[in-house]
Amino acid sequence: MKRFIYATIAAAAALSSSPCTAFIAPSTIARPLSQISSSNTDEAPKLVDQSSYQAAIDILKSDMGIEIIPPSQRPMYAIGRLVSTLPLEMASGIRLADCDTLTLISQIQTRVVEATGIQSLDTIVSIRAGEYVGDTCEKKIGEVARVYTEAINYAMENQLSGIELEVNRLVPLRAAEDGAGQSGGDESA
Repeated sequence: MKRFIYATIAAAAALSSSPCTAFIAPSTIARPLSQISSSNTDEAPKLVDQSSYQAAIDILKSDMGIEIIPPSQRPMYAIGRLVSTLPLEMASGIRLADCDTLTLISQIQTRVVEATGIQSLDTIVSIRAGEYVGDTCEKKIGEVARVYTEAINYAMENQLSGIELEVNRLVPLRAAEDGAGQSGGDESA
């Protein structure tokens, strides 16, 4: 059975005076789906600036009324990277927020999380669809929305089943538990 998706391409939301503006990702236009071509995995990963990333998360949390972890209580962080294929029928399941220093994923449907592993507070650094490649690393919401929309349009025109998103994630580092990784020995001494 052929699956069809329906899309209307939304224009990027005009930025307001608040520091964090949400964008609803485009929904879908009638086209049959097929396989997406694989991308070049030999490229060096794109990584955002960690301090910019933390600042963007603080802005989004503040705008959402969520408590911000004081800098003195924050763990050490690393930047993680994930490359995942987003099926076109799920393209409307991601909402973006412009948070001064970065554009973050502010909301994401559960089915998208389950299908892709992408989460809220991730930032999209690159979008691919077949031969189309768009850089969104540390870009404003309007540019991210433009690239996202162009990738979706390219995928639909070329009958691809999805687009590839490369995202960064701020990952808290945790200290190893005492005795972790040690073998042998008697701990009862």
